[in-house]
Amino acid sequence: MLKELGCSVLEPSELAINKLIILSILNRISGITLNQLTTIALETLYMDYFGFITAFEELCRDQMATESIRKDETALDALGRPVTRCDLTPKGRTIYLTLEHRIPLPIRSYLAQACSGWQKDIRLKNILTADFNPDGNGHYLVRLKQNDGQKDLINLCLTIPDQSMAQMICERWERHPQTIYLSLLSLLTGETVPAPDQITDQEKAKEEAARAESSVLPDPLQQSLFDEDKDLT
Repeated sequence: MLKELGCSVLEPSELAINKLIILSILNRISGITLNQLTTIALETLYMDYFGFITAFEELCRDQMATESIRKDETALDALGRPVTRCDLTPKGRTIYLTLEHRIPLPIRSYLAQACSGWQKDIRLKNILTADFNPDGNGHYLVRLKQNDGQKDLINLCLTIPDQSMAQMICERWERHPQTIYLSLLSLLTGETVPAPDQITDQEKAKEEAARAESSVLPDPLQQSLFDEDKDLT
């Protein structure tokens, strides 16, 4: 079975496991960057950097994995170059599904949890952006954007008088995007929109009222934009 991964009988079994770990990550997270793939692989504590590079290069050589720069790539590395992304090939997926059970159970469990967290972080970075730049007139242009994966929910530009305020707005947007989005809806529509942490409480109240078949419980106290703003500061 190790020969399916391009490992001879004389090679250490660790190399085969290293390859399966990498295939497992690629199977769970498509389009992952090389840096992200390296980080997750090393965090298993099963391989070092040399072991990762050896396994990954052989997977690419044997056409089980690919590394490339996408034409529409917008993410840049520290040097300002488009990042490279890694994907699983059909051949690699077939091998992985056949030999997945050879990955030690503790590592499989770790990968399931770690990849789930990374997927969430990657989605958040893809859909939520905030940046600011000088506008040439002594002010700063702040751009806030939120995308649900299909369309822009918010694409907002603001002219701010100083850098510290622009930075504060960007940081606040990245920490509390849903609260700010709901608050903007409330201001623009003139209707009170419940805060994110109030929605669950309202649903629980409705369920309790239905079970008791009694009078409807009052809605939780809904806060205005400015009350919500005070709580978050």
